[in-house]
Order: sequence, then structure tokens, then C-alpha cells
Amino acid sequence: MRSALTVVGVLAALLSPGTALAQSRGSDSDWPCQQALVPTLTAPTVWSGPSPEGIGDWHSEATVAALVGRIAPRSVPTPEGETAIEQFTRGIEGGRKRLITLAFAGLLDETNRQRNEVIQRIKALAERQRNLATLVARLTTELDQTPEPADATSAAAAQRTDLVQRWTYTSRAYNELQRTMRYACEVPGQLDARLGAYARALEAGLS
Repeated sequence: MRSALTVVGVLAALLSPGTALAQSRGSDSDWPCQQALVPTLTAPTVWSGPSPEGIGDWHSEATVAALVGRIAPRSVPTPEGETAIEQFTRGIEGGRKRLITLAFAGLLDETNRQRNEVIQRIKALAERQRNLATLVARLTTELDQTPEPADATSAAAAQRTDLVQRWTYTSRAYNELQRTMRYACEVPGQLDARLGAYARALEAGLS
């Protein structure tokens, strides 16, 4: 148990706000992921077509809004979205550049909205993880200061058993949350990659 407690103690220190680890990932000390925090994507990072600035509201174009609504959800596989984009660009009869640029603007907006939701969720998970690490550290100290009684049937033995069970439950919750965090930290990058693929498919329709 002692080696496990040591590991949890180290993790608790790493997850504390203001540590060198947090600072190395950016100025936001709530960000726990190894991946750099990019709060908002901008058009130039993935788009080489016409600027979407000042082009209008993509919601006002029915065909554009329908495309965005169809392929923006996270559950839509990238190849399926690319196919829908190809169908969309083939069906344009007039105002090609504007409609395609509006489609990109819509996908950028929706991707940033989804990314923001994920980022806030990750920060909430990080706060919960720090709280669990603090609790595990406190329970560890209590265990270290509570010798195992010689009489296994005594009240002191029952108290120590309860303490061990609480430590085990909390440690398990911490480890499960760590696995969830690893998955969640991949999501912003996955959304970025999908937007890049969508942008390239839209750009192909500009010519």
C-alpha cells in the first residue's frame, strides 16, 4: 500500500495549482492535459480560403445551416462529413465562394463551441481530481498514524478497517478519473483534426 500512497502523493503535488507542470502547459493553472491549451481556434489555423470575417450569418443560409447541423455533431465520423461536404459543393449553382466560406464559418463556430464545452469539462474533472488527491493524502496520513491493533475484534480494529476501505474507495475513484481525463484530453485535438479535414474538403470545392 505504501508504494501506491507515494504515487498518489506525487500526483497530488503535480495537480496542485501553480506547479511547474501546470506552468509548462500554459498560463491556465487549471489545465491538466499534456496537450497545450488552445482555448479558441481561428480560421487561419486550418483555412486557406476566403476570410469568413464579415461574410454574414451562416445560419441565414438554409443549405449551409443544414450541412453544419448534419456534420458538426461529435458523433459524425470524419469520412461521413467529408462525403456530405462533397455533395454540398457539387450542388452549388451560384455564389460558390460565399456559400462554401459560410459553411466553413459555421463549422468553425460549432467546433469552437464543442471545444469550449470539452475544455470546461476537463477543468471540472481536474478540480475533482485535485480534491480526490487531497483526500487520499489526508487518509494516507491517518493510516500512517493509526497502528494496526493486536485485537482484530476491537473497536480500534474496526475503525482502521473503515479507514482502509475509505482509502481504497477514494484511490479507485482517483484512478478511474485519471483514465477518464486521459480520454478527455484527446478530444480537443480530435475536433481540431476533423475541422481541418472538413476545411480541406470545402477548399477543394472552391475551384
